[in-house]
Amino acid sequence: MSTPRAQVTKTDAKRNKWPKVRQITRATGVTAWRVDSRINGIGERLFYKSAAEADTKAEQLRVKRLNEGKASVVFSESHRIMAERCIAKLAEVGADLDQATDFFLKHTRPKAGARTVKILAAEFLKAKQLAGRRANYLSVQKYVLGVFERTFGEREVHTIGHQEISDWMHAKEWGLRTRDNYRRDLGNLFNFAIKHNYATVNPLEKIEVATLDDAPPGILTVEQCSTLLFTAAEFEEGVMLPYVAIGLFCGLRASELAALDWAEVSLPERTVEVTAAKAKTRTRRNVTISDNLAAWLAPHNRLNGPIAPQDDLAYTWERLRKAAGLRIKKTPNGQTGIPWPKNAMRHSFASYHVAHHKNAPLTSLEMGHDNPNQLFSAYRELVKPKAAAAFWELAP
Repeated sequence: MSTPRAQVTKTDAKRNKWPKVRQITRATGVTAWRVDSRINGIGERLFYKSAAEADTKAEQLRVKRLNEGKASVVFSESHRIMAERCIAKLAEVGADLDQATDFFLKHTRPKAGARTVKILAAEFLKAKQLAGRRANYLSVQKYVLGVFERTFGEREVHTIGHQEISDWMHAKEWGLRTRDNYRRDLGNLFNFAIKHNYATVNPLEKIEVATLDDAPPGILTVEQCSTLLFTAAEFEEGVMLPYVAIGLFCGLRASELAALDWAEVSLPERTVEVTAAKAKTRTRRNVTISDNLAAWLAPHNRLNGPIAPQDDLAYTWERLRKAAGLRIKKTPNGQTGIPWPKNAMRHSFASYHVAHHKNAPLTSLEMGHDNPNQLFSAYRELVKPKAAAAFWELAP
């Protein structure tokens, strides 16, 4: 009679395939389970204490080999060559394919989708408007972005590099201050793009910040202030006198002056209230009315109503300065008249106030500064004590 063959189980069948699993006895007499993953003599032999551990490892190796075999079918020879070439290039800079892929996707496919400069600028302005930014700020930003749009309007934001923006700026032949203002404002636009996932980098960050000379602010002499005040008193029945007097002796900003109402001017309490809604810094403040200012305002004092004419204020203000000889006139033969410094009345107030009171924190408080250093960096010009005393004695 023939001896019946031992039944081969599914487990035994698997153990006879690659990688083979065998129970062995070591020289020390200890029994172990071996997983032989060698192919043509190349590979590893792994040892485990139990059959379960060995079978699990063997199955993992079979699944891995199957997956790699499937991948090799779809991974063409040309892809393999390309991958090897890319790996070699990346190795030179210490990077790998995963890093390169992540970088490429991050910089070419924004998470929120692509946006042209034109579309992004409109979203930016709308967002700032909804956030409560002032009309003057929005107007300046709209102008700056409009200039940028004329060249880059149809470009997708994430594709614009710092070098082409730098070249564009230099081609404009702007002064350093103008160039730096554009650097700051366009930087805000790109930061907005990053915040909303339309871009991942801000190209303006690589453009050097301009080093600007600390030019002294332009102020009016005591004689020019006197001329302006007395001219305003006679000009169109004194309609502009309160505007000029408060501008010189309270140092309000032009936007604050234009919005000021007589209800916010108290001669009995000797204060001018700049409400938070009208202040540039959104912070309410009271500015002191000096004795000479009170004398200028008394004949014009009212319970309410704007202190300055609201119809075409800019044109009326220009005509007054022209009447006082404090405006450059362009003529065929050249220019005549005295230049009007930027923010002349506010700058003059700061300089004469700090020279007279010798109290910089007080002057900064009256002017509504966010930062006391602003007084010295942007507004204050050195004034001698004699001139400061004469300024505060100017009266009708």
